[in-house]
Amino acid sequence: MTVRVVSYNILVPSYSDKPEIYSKCQPEFLKTDYRWNLIRSQLVQEIQNHENTIICLQELSLTLLPEFELFFRQLNYTLFHHLYGGRHNDCMGTGIAIPASTELNSLYIIRIGDHIHSISKPRKKNENSLTSECNLNESDTQEILLDTLDPWETAMGTYHMPCLYKDRDVMLIHSSIVKDLMFHLAGRQNFILAGDFNFDPADICYKALTEKNYLNCRL
Repeated sequence: MTVRVVSYNILVPSYSDKPEIYSKCQPEFLKTDYRWNLIRSQLVQEIQNHENTIICLQELSLTLLPEFELFFRQLNYTLFHHLYGGRHNDCMGTGIAIPASTELNSLYIIRIGDHIHSISKPRKKNENSLTSECNLNESDTQEILLDTLDPWETAMGTYHMPCLYKDRDVMLIHSSIVKDLMFHLAGRQNFILAGDFNFDPADICYKALTEKNYLNCRL
């Protein structure tokens, strides 16, 4: 059986409600009600026009989460999610929606920042290390991994990379950690990692995430 995967960053309302950021968009098109109607219409097409579709979402929010819960329930889907953000970004989070009939072996929800700290060796704090630690905390994004049973036998993950363009080392660390976690948690199963990675194929973070044993970097 074929599985189809789509991924969307739906933009939290606390960001879209700042028209000064999106100066090329008409303000009325940034309103939450208007965008929700478009999001719902698009997701209905993904589910009704295709079989066995898994939907990965980034920038879920506390404001729209009830709407998503009801929406997916009405279409016989189950939404797994976790909101990890703060008040400033409407508790932003990620999620995966799958057909309710899908059987799961396991479910993992991992905060990447916490995981990095758990495997890091303690060291003396100086100005540079303190800055790095603060940045890792601020970029406490997460990964959700589903391990499905037959007939797919596929692990599915979604992830949202922090937008730390001025601190590429943090993004590079995240890329390496997410890749290692996917291989570790999926075991020997095939897996798909979807998400919003905030880099392009020419970026060093892309190479760290997609190339085997990539070591051509210095932190």
